[in-house]
Amino acid sequence: MENISPSLAKLKDTLIAMPGVKKPVTIKSVVNFVAILPTKTKPKKLVFNGSDGKMYTYLFKGLEDLHLDERIMQFLSIANTMLGDNLRAHHYSVIPLGPRSGLISWVDNVTPIFSLYKKWQQREASNGSIEGAPIMRPSELFYSKLMPLLKEVGITKVDPLQRKKWPLSVLKKVLVELMRSTPTHLLSKELWCHSANAGAWWRSCKLYSTSLAVMSIIGYIIGLGDRHLDNVLVNLNTGEVVHIDYNVCFEKGKTLRVPEKVPFRLTPNFRAALGVTGIEVSLYLFSKLVYKNKVVLIQYAF
Repeated sequence: MENISPSLAKLKDTLIAMPGVKKPVTIKSVVNFVAILPTKTKPKKLVFNGSDGKMYTYLFKGLEDLHLDERIMQFLSIANTMLGDNLRAHHYSVIPLGPRSGLISWVDNVTPIFSLYKKWQQREASNGSIEGAPIMRPSELFYSKLMPLLKEVGITKVDPLQRKKWPLSVLKKVLVELMRSTPTHLLSKELWCHSANAGAWWRSCKLYSTSLAVMSIIGYIIGLGDRHLDNVLVNLNTGEVVHIDYNVCFEKGKTLRVPEKVPFRLTPNFRAALGVTGIEVSLYLFSKLVYKNKVVLIQYAF
């Protein structure tokens, strides 16, 4: 922190209110260590010491307007009030500091779904099941399977800008191959392994089902996109699903270079983790309860 912002490093016993905290807590000092996340905008993980003796963690994001995220968090809070105690969408504090920066409260005890996939890749590599090193990224896997199939149909130069010209049958074949090579039990096994007994596993599956249903329907209502596996997190101890990064909203995903056409993410790993009853009971019943409030939720969203 001393190298990034000497002014923040010198803050001591201030009267500045802790961002996003409703209790009367002020910033006592700023922890000197700053972690920089390896993503596109290089957000910084900051920790503030509060006057109540607790530590408050935030993610500082630059080059991004967080006013939309702030409004979506307010909408989720209203949705929780309407849905009652049994259904809940996890939300957190978002504090815009200007048109191009802001703070986001750090969500503890959650794991990105993508990290489960990466751990599986590492296990397979250590067991010798995946040949070659280093481990391929998802985009590299996609193109490694796509290029030979495109050559078979006479397309020798793979240009992402010409994606619309790629045959749909080829893309479907690549998708099927990728699905076959990826196990569907990664998330379900993690929930099982983090449960102390069968009762804890059942409660975890139930909370997973309810939180997945709530966020699927709410995401459909607000046109939420960009649901890659780093933006969908799960608390492996409780099963609660947490979504982050609401910048692509109100059907904005349909205007991307590769349009997003699905209303929400329900890929095989998400389905397998629903438990024995699967979609027909676990997800359908809870989604139906959320959908009953669709008209009122839309009024608040728009």
